[in-house]
Amino acid sequence: MSAVRVVVPSFQLSTLSERERLGYMLLALPLFYVMAVTLVPLLFNAYASVQSWNFLQGEPLYVGLENYAELVEDPRWLWSLLRTAVFVALAVSIELLLGFLIAFLLYRRFNNIRWLQALFLTPMMISEVAAALAWRLLLSGHGSLLNWVVGILGIEPQLWLGPDWAFAAVVLVDVWQQTPFVVLVIFAALQGVPAELLEAAELDGAGTWRKIRHVIIPTILPSLSVVLIFRTVFALRVFTTVWILTGGGPGDKTAVLGVEIYRVAFGSFDIGMGAALSVVILVLSLVMGILYMRALGREALS
Repeated sequence: MSAVRVVVPSFQLSTLSERERLGYMLLALPLFYVMAVTLVPLLFNAYASVQSWNFLQGEPLYVGLENYAELVEDPRWLWSLLRTAVFVALAVSIELLLGFLIAFLLYRRFNNIRWLQALFLTPMMISEVAAALAWRLLLSGHGSLLNWVVGILGIEPQLWLGPDWAFAAVVLVDVWQQTPFVVLVIFAALQGVPAELLEAAELDGAGTWRKIRHVIIPTILPSLSVVLIFRTVFALRVFTTVWILTGGGPGDKTAVLGVEIYRVAFGSFDIGMGAALSVVILVLSLVMGILYMRALGREALS
């Protein structure tokens, strides 16, 4: 029996045409950029997370998984993880529900009023720093603008950034600024709902709720899935809004993981522990994304 010889074509840059070489060069540039700004910092962060590394004490010392073990054993980190989980659950749930209701209202009642649609998107256009500073002025102290408003209504002034209300205030500000993103995506998805399906549902006697449940939501489920994943991942790493409003306080009432990373890495100069906390957020984001995709099904993301 004669042996079968398989010839594998070799890749040689010199054999490519000028147009093909240009195409590979243009493709290489963004790939190099992605590696430079994502992969390299990610690898460095993973390296730092297994070191005992304090800028005030000199060179890093390899400690293996001791930083991660401390995250599990120290109640401080477990409470921070719990606060983050509560923040994500509250903020994302409210944003999805409120965003859907606003988008549906714009779609059904105000589809042709462009200025009103733009008005609902305004909070998303403001930088997080500027928005948080503005809200801090509105909420800080007994003489805040919000206390003046509630005082007119006969309500006692409150320390809105105090121990009782600080966490709710942080959630409120995040909902105010991030809900427009949900509105934008869902409103665009609603434009693609076939009118024939809605007309058929009306002929069958379906009311508004039944049309939403059996026609609209299944149709826009891919967009809802994308919004859910994006908002969960971004809420997990929230930092700017919380830091400017409360600094993680009072006490540790609003000390979510993002705030703890800043405190440890840039306050205590413990780079190893800060990197380990960053890896935890990355792993949580990946896990949540996988769970969402498995729960919603592949067809929801196709």
